[in-house]
Amino acid sequence: MPLRPNMLERVLLHKGIIPSVLLDTGVSMFQASALLTAGDLRLFNYLLEGPLTIEELTTRAACSLHGLQVLLTCMMNLGYVDLRGSHYSLTAATRRSFPIELFPEMVPFFRAVNEKLNNATHAVRTDPPGGIMGWSMVTSGDVGRSYQAAMRWLGSSMVKEVVSRTRIADPPKNMLDVGGSHGLYSVEFCRKHPHLKATILDWPIGLESARLTLAQAKDVAERIDLLECDFEKENIPGGGYDFIFLGNIIHGLNEAANQRLFDKIAAASSNAANIAILDQYSNVRGSAFVKGVASLIGWNLFLFAGGRAHDFEDVTKWLERSGFRSTTLVHLRRSPGFSLITARKH
Repeated sequence: MPLRPNMLERVLLHKGIIPSVLLDTGVSMFQASALLTAGDLRLFNYLLEGPLTIEELTTRAACSLHGLQVLLTCMMNLGYVDLRGSHYSLTAATRRSFPIELFPEMVPFFRAVNEKLNNATHAVRTDPPGGIMGWSMVTSGDVGRSYQAAMRWLGSSMVKEVVSRTRIADPPKNMLDVGGSHGLYSVEFCRKHPHLKATILDWPIGLESARLTLAQAKDVAERIDLLECDFEKENIPGGGYDFIFLGNIIHGLNEAANQRLFDKIAAASSNAANIAILDQYSNVRGSAFVKGVASLIGWNLFLFAGGRAHDFEDVTKWLERSGFRSTTLVHLRRSPGFSLITARKH
């Protein structure tokens, strides 16, 4: 959980009496380190079973008593864990919103990213086309599977709001989920539209994740196909798609790559197709918190693969060049920094 200064501390931070740089650099870095270590040790997973003493946790996590005590103190003060008597337990907020079961799988990806961040200054000075990490880092192996776990958690946290706020005049019948990975959006859209059939397009490692989802979504699994394709290197096979969804895709591409992608989508879709694009946009409206989240995501995208949070006006221009009109923008309420663009072919 983020550190929450009291009112006096917020005033002192705002006036610069308490140097905020300590929070923004050292403290935030140490906080991430502690949280990732808790994930490595599966600390939250053990506590999900019920309250445990430190001795019981030490045995289950196979670590030193002193080291675990230091870590638990951090988790308590950050709001993840409670201590009652001699037993530790998860806070209500952790149980409600933390991806407890997925988090240990997500840790390798975040650690791999952290290792690359030392090269951020080089990225700012040279603006390398593929960033300092690159998509090749997540297309296979342990880091790739960890990335897929992180995308699954991200999708699960916003899929219902996204689907409920995607307005389409006519019920779609043939959906293409570009870079659909876990397939959560395809599943939820198929549940919303009983006659919809969907195709999830992704790398092989993304389709592995989709198969896990479809195995648990037997009510709609028969209406969802999997298509192995690298949309940057290959054309999208035509399917007369009347609804195309892109979830957190365009931020990883530059202007030219996005224009090529929209052109491919236009060629593979029907004459009256609708498109919905979930992403982060640089000119987002909202509070300082919302804008801060969006800008930091943009920073991460720049470092990761030379991507960025694009302006709404730029995305509108690319869509229009590919034949899509009537572009609208909706900001998500439950996921600050994320917005949904929709448009229609005419």
